[in-house]
Amino acid sequence: MLDISEELGAGIDAGYTLPADWYLGEEVLREEQKLIFERTWQYVGRTDQLREPGDYLTATVGHVPVVVVRHHDGGLRGFVNVCRHRCAEVVLEAGHRNVLQCHYHAWAYDLDGALISAPRSDREPDFDPAAFGLLPVAVDSWDPFVFVHVGPDPVPFRDYVGDLPERMRADGIDLANLEFRQHGEWEVAANWKVVVENFDECYHCPVAHPSFTRVMEVDPVGYHLEEGAWWSRAVTGIRRSAREPGANLPYPLAGPLERGQFGFVWPNFTVVQNPGPDNLMAFWFVPDGPERTRVVMDYWFGREVTDEAAQQIIDFNVVVGAEDQRLVESVQRGLRSGRVRQGRLLLDSERLIQHFHRLVHRSLAP
Repeated sequence: MLDISEELGAGIDAGYTLPADWYLGEEVLREEQKLIFERTWQYVGRTDQLREPGDYLTATVGHVPVVVVRHHDGGLRGFVNVCRHRCAEVVLEAGHRNVLQCHYHAWAYDLDGALISAPRSDREPDFDPAAFGLLPVAVDSWDPFVFVHVGPDPVPFRDYVGDLPERMRADGIDLANLEFRQHGEWEVAANWKVVVENFDECYHCPVAHPSFTRVMEVDPVGYHLEEGAWWSRAVTGIRRSAREPGANLPYPLAGPLERGQFGFVWPNFTVVQNPGPDNLMAFWFVPDGPERTRVVMDYWFGREVTDEAAQQIIDFNVVVGAEDQRLVESVQRGLRSGRVRQGRLLLDSERLIQHFHRLVHRSLAP
């Protein structure tokens, strides 16, 4: 059984971490899937995948398959992607369809989710198609990002993200000028919470990220932390030495962005802007077992940014990501040892981890 006591909550408030056994084992992950992922807004894809009526994408939220489709009225509709007949997934992957037809027995649903065809149902005297439409889920978007919520009574999405979009816009993100360029995925041998925690602090940056620290300021005075109810963010400037002639930089800083910013939306979605040319990255950390995480990565760049310049920034982030992977996998091995029950945060630099831990503890408490 998980320790979700008030004493643990008080320890988190004092700067102690979650217990090591919260990062291990199927039982914890089952509770998280049910009480965290199936009760929060989850990123599932991009609006450019849903340009025309009938375009759809699929994802899994916790244990719930979902489908999001562009409706004829231009809006988005979201449904549990489970056929009301024998519970097969209705559609797979992504694509375009005028109707959502189940690949198992061809039950077909319109873009409102209503059942419009069930072969041989006319032979059943008591069959009422109106009773067997797809189950709806809440869906919303933040410019290029599509989110769904599969739980009951979701917090309105605009309240959930609060003023994070406005804050990020004020510090340089111009979503209207960005176009999607690249998608990637990779596996990390660490619990999803370890991956989030690593994102939420730059205390490790001077030690572990030499290329990052050549570009951006990582001193605690210049690396600014802030948080809302369901989000947090770090903002930093370009390092003074990076502007000097002959600076050894991993990519050219020519461009309008004077800051790096790193936004987090509870529980597992992040938005990153590097200084320099118009750029944006979204990272989505998906549990793939208690000690594995699938990192999903989407890149956007300004329309004027050349493919060469974009690739230099992508390569920079690949290097930083590989450094982070070594760190979080090391943490996971340490957690698995069972020798240290809890760590102790340095809150001046790691208070966003505390913010995250409070949300985890609150979500799992009865």
